This record gives sequence, structure tokens and C-alpha cells, in this order.
Amino acid sequence: MTARRRLHFFQRLIKEADRKVCVILDNLRVQHARLVKKWLEKHKNRIEVFYLPAYSAELNPDEYLNGDLKNAIRASSPARSPQE
Repeated sequence: MTARRRLHFFQRLIKEADRKVCVILDNLRVQHARLVKKWLEKHKNRIEVFYLPAYSAELNPDEYLNGDLKNAIRASSPARSPQE
């Protein structure tokens, strides 16, 4: 992920919206890039960004899925043949 790709996403998001867009983001470094912050400031009437607190996996639903998936993989036996 780069700052330019994030901006491209934001541009597409607000292009289709008929009202102000609110986005919740994690603290990936690129989302705090100077380029992104400048763009968000310029378009603050069209988009508002909220950041999850740092190290708050309990507020990020993806983390629950990742945890459940990892536990399921660890609990299963390794395949002993190509058919398994």
C-alpha cells in the first residue's frame, strides 16, 4: 500500500457518494503520510477519517477472523497424503 494508492481509493469513494463519507482506518503508516493528510484536509467537506487507537485489535473485526483461522489451522492434523 502506498499513499498514492490510498488517495486513489479515497477519490473513488467520494466520487460516487452523494453525501459526506466517513472512513475508519487502522494506523498503517501510509494513512498518516503527509500527502494523505494534505489531501484529506483539502477534501474535509467530503470525507472524514477516524483512526482506530493504536494496538487495539479488539476493535478491528478482521483480527477476530485471523485469530479464529490461525487456531483452526493449528488444531488440525497435518496432511499425510496428497488426497488429504
